[in-house]
Amino acid sequence: MKRILIFVLAITLGVTQTNAQLFKVFGHDVGFVYVGPKVGMNLSKFSQWSYSNYTVKNRLGYQLGVVGELGFTNRFSVQSEIVLISKGAIGETAGITETKRMPSIQIPILARYTFSLLGLRKVYANGGVYSTTRVGSGTVIYSDGMSYNDYHWTRFDWGFSFGCGAEYPTKDGIWGLDLRYDLGAVDVYRQLDESTKSRFRSFQFSVTYKFDLVDIYFKYKNKKNRNDEVESEQGVQRPNGLKIQQRD
Repeated sequence: MKRILIFVLAITLGVTQTNAQLFKVFGHDVGFVYVGPKVGMNLSKFSQWSYSNYTVKNRLGYQLGVVGELGFTNRFSVQSEIVLISKGAIGETAGITETKRMPSIQIPILARYTFSLLGLRKVYANGGVYSTTRVGSGTVIYSDGMSYNDYHWTRFDWGFSFGCGAEYPTKDGIWGLDLRYDLGAVDVYRQLDESTKSRFRSFQFSVTYKFDLVDIYFKYKNKKNRNDEVESEQGVQRPNGLKIQQRD
């Protein structure tokens, strides 16, 4: 967390205005910074958890959070998120259905490559790792309405993410559709049968809307500079300070 805060502070202090869509961090041009909300659904279940009298099926859950993207060029970028996500599974045995729910905070870090395809200007493929932290206890709900808190879940999980998607830029922001597959690497559900490993397998689909923070920054500065010019023409004295170069 300390390193993340230092990095964010460095970006904030290192931003200087240049031309086009670029700004500088430690003397290097960086293409863009996009941030915005994300909402979607996911289908999840355990691997290697079906027996002769017990079947595991996918459970539909939600995800809600914030996504950020740091671009180095028009094609290469790094994306991360902070998402509240509900994973779990549905099990059936002897005519009884039990639904396992595990709400978590998930943070993926993904490398992303953007290209054009079938007339779409922003199609991408991404891949990387994710980590999740369980929020509270898991819950098991039976088909007869009974439920209980389930503390067999591990607190932490991590794995690999692979996905693709497409984006549609507009005047005020960028709409996106993201498809992703998570491949868990941790035995997340402790049980008596130690030979069975309960690793998450999850397919996710979500909609994002991202704002261009660099563009917003320059618009704010340009508006402020125009207001300063108007006040100067009207004879309003302004204190001396740093001169900000405007971007077209």
